[in-house]
Amino acid sequence: MARGQDASGWRFWMLEVNKIDVFHGGLQALWEVSLNVDEGEIVSLIGANGAGKSTIVETIASLLAPTSGDIRFEGVRLDREPAHKVVTLGVCLIPEERGLFPGMSVLENLELGAFTPASRKVREISFKLVYELFPVLEARKNQISGTLSGGEQQMVAIARALMSKPKLLMCDEPSQGLAPIIVKNIFEVIKRINESGVGILLVEQNVRAALGLAKRAYVIENGRVTAQGESKRLLADERVREAYLGTG
Repeated sequence: MARGQDASGWRFWMLEVNKIDVFHGGLQALWEVSLNVDEGEIVSLIGANGAGKSTIVETIASLLAPTSGDIRFEGVRLDREPAHKVVTLGVCLIPEERGLFPGMSVLENLELGAFTPASRKVREISFKLVYELFPVLEARKNQISGTLSGGEQQMVAIARALMSKPKLLMCDEPSQGLAPIIVKNIFEVIKRINESGVGILLVEQNVRAALGLAKRAYVIENGRVTAQGESKRLLADERVREAYLGTG
């Protein structure tokens, strides 16, 4: 995987998170968290509920601000930009609660995804692509999104994010609350999205599925990165297996 290059010839990762500390009010949530995602790569963040995984992706999306450290995307400081500019630069977050407008139709939610100047220019092409990924959304484009099933709402959330033409898609707990067959379909779609060239940062409590999909992963515990590496190695790690897979 080729990394980007700045004017001086320095090679950099597509996404670089460098020793960030993050607070929720007066409580510290992250301690010196560092991670990287390369172009076209799938990287997973795994860990228990409340470990800080969502805080990491929300900070990358500029919904939270680090008190120290920095975040760079293709060499640009994200932590100095407002959230809408982060999307314009090519980073899009699908939040844990999906973030849909439940009183609006599927079509209206998707249209909101293409709000950047670049994405508006190719909006019709994007509609074609997301309807190919999720044919049910085309059939139900006029249906109020709040009346859809949980799996269909997750499809809308993913499709809306794709309408922004992201280079990096951050998925926060995409399997949460969904039936196993729907989860399998969602993960297959995420794989197809990655195969189209979009990088993926995946937050997921289904550790076996997350490590099966991603090439690399970071283990987050109590707001810190406690392990990282190739997913195959982590799957074989006795401590990871005992903590997250129920096997020693």
